[in-house]
Amino acid sequence: MEDPIHYTISHFREIARQNRSAENASISHDRERCAICDPALAGSEPFAVYLEVSVESVLVRRPRLDEALVAEMNSDREMVGLEGDITIARLLGGEKDALDSWAAWVREALATGLGLLSVHSPASLDFDLEEQEMLGYGPLIESKIRHIIETQKKAAQ
Repeated sequence: MEDPIHYTISHFREIARQNRSAENASISHDRERCAICDPALAGSEPFAVYLEVSVESVLVRRPRLDEALVAEMNSDREMVGLEGDITIARLLGGEKDALDSWAAWVREALATGLGLLSVHSPASLDFDLEEQEMLGYGPLIESKIRHIIETQKKAAQ
């Protein structure tokens, strides 16, 4: 029998592949094996499992750095009054301003993923990245942000 964590990640990767994350609560699956439906299956650190599910979902939806992702970053920048001048070349060149925008985009994507998981079932937990950082998960969150960026960067080259 498949481990509940692996089952949960696989299930949500498929939801992301189908672009049905917003309706994840209504998609049929084995609730007895889902660590989001039953957080006790996640073990002692449910946040780490929720975060990993969000990471994998982001990587399914945005597996590589491309023009569409850059357009999203620029749109986010423009919404807060910054110039939408990020390019793939600036990102791959390691410009600090561009990399900060990339990390901010990833962080927001993870926060959105956690929010969508919180409404998956009546037993789902609700996690906020800032609160989790204050509880000591900052290094884990930062490592996941770096992992997504590195994965997207490698896939772009």
